[in-house]
Amino acid sequence: MKQIQLNSPEFDRVLKNMQLENLYLSHSLQLKAIEIVNSGKIITPTLIKEALANGKVQ
Repeated sequence: MKQIQLNSPEFDRVLKNMQLENLYLSHSLQLKAIEIVNSGKIITPTLIKEALANGKVQ
């Protein structure tokens, strides 16, 4: 799977879609989201909560 980056068109599309819903991510949350997606793990609510609490994907 292609790795997502801050400047990738896919990530820009996600951010624009979020802005349409008046949702915004800080730079640090953007980096965590990219780390989660690029980890190759199945994205679950638990994985997201752990990544936000611990600061990294385990």
